[in-house]
Amino acid sequence: MNKKKAIIKFCVICFITALGVAAIFANFRIPFTDQYFRGFAGPIESKMGIDLKGGILAVFEPHEDNKETPDEAAMRATVVRLQNALTNAGLTEATVQLQGTQKIRVEVPGLSDTDEVFDAIGDPATLDFRLSATDIRVEASGIRRVSVYQNPETYEWGVLVTFTTAGGRAFREMVQTAGQGGTTYIYRNGVEWRPVTIQDTSAGSNNTTVITLGKQNATRADAEEFKLQIESGLFEVKLRLSESSIIPQTLGAGALLGSIIALIIGIIFIFGFMYLRYGDLGLLSNLSLIIYMVLFMFALAIINAVQLTLPGIAGIILSLAMAVDANIIIFEVMRDEYRSGKRLSVAVHAGFQKSLWTIFDANLTTIIGGIVLYFLGTGPIKGFAITLMLGVAISMFCSLVLTRSFAKLYLYINTNNAKRMRLINNNPYITEISTPAQPKRAPEKRKLNLGGDK
Repeated sequence: MNKKKAIIKFCVICFITALGVAAIFANFRIPFTDQYFRGFAGPIESKMGIDLKGGILAVFEPHEDNKETPDEAAMRATVVRLQNALTNAGLTEATVQLQGTQKIRVEVPGLSDTDEVFDAIGDPATLDFRLSATDIRVEASGIRRVSVYQNPETYEWGVLVTFTTAGGRAFREMVQTAGQGGTTYIYRNGVEWRPVTIQDTSAGSNNTTVITLGKQNATRADAEEFKLQIESGLFEVKLRLSESSIIPQTLGAGALLGSIIALIIGIIFIFGFMYLRYGDLGLLSNLSLIIYMVLFMFALAIINAVQLTLPGIAGIILSLAMAVDANIIIFEVMRDEYRSGKRLSVAVHAGFQKSLWTIFDANLTTIIGGIVLYFLGTGPIKGFAITLMLGVAISMFCSLVLTRSFAKLYLYINTNNAKRMRLINNNPYITEISTPAQPKRAPEKRKLNLGGDK
């Protein structure tokens, strides 16, 4: 490759990067179609938490009217029921989480009235087995418990339903009526939810039956989800509102604007510092950081687990700082290698090679910390952990792959001018301190003493 081809490749990379930046904010109709292209910013905006978008924060706990104190399984099933109810009401951005064992935290961005949350939640779900829309055979009270089950012969995942004595008797009668290969139906809230094909007419003979998932390559996670969905219709936990707060949209908008301004100022400062400190290497680093931000925005838009909150934005800024830190480590190693007398190309290669494990170890420990925060934290803490781990992973790719590729390509443009890369001092007013070489001393000649001198 020659210098001209290297310059052309850099121009192509910069053009593609510019398209990526435009894709973040673009919003236009695709020519000759009725489809609209909406940039990454749109999906990210829809994932904003209540601290940025405003909304309702409500905490529920079991009502005193419950016959007994609900256990953790009943509360988890209630969480599933609430999430399903809010989703069915069109509140797809709502999050429902279990706090401890007896409290449920509900966050609904965009709402301004707690009554809307109660309307969406409605009454506890009901579940029953039927032969037809009007022929109810087994009600929720006839089911004792539900557990995950795997067939020991076919290894197919499903759930094992254990009935009460009366429930088992009613289920057996329903199976005998349907017959082998017949179909029964599971209804939730009076609406058909799932058909069940009778595979064994003896089902329910010991007050238990196995319900398969009805799909190939089902996993244990699928069975766990199916179990929770069934349990959400069994536990009629009555809830009461223990605390609530309304976060105004203006407050969220102000917090978001302040965060964006701080992020922009930080990025400008980083770009300026990297160029002043490392010259052309700093420009390569800045290009890598722009690509990092494009990839990060794309990941935030497509990953459903991400909900953007103020702590989440803090995770983004922290991961950006770590991406810059990785480049600084690489460039400083390059500088040390070049000053030790190595050629420019050798110093560049050594800078990436010798700093690889230092950067990898530093980022790995950060990811481990993020994993701990995700599994032990709740709400905004999880949002911080997700954005931090995601940003660190992308920053490692940009620093160790993209910046390295850019540096190798740059060597075809600049083969020997280390001053442009700030690998040697380029300021005439600063003199580098070095230890002067000491002259070599001639070896001393010793006289052989044969005992004559005293």
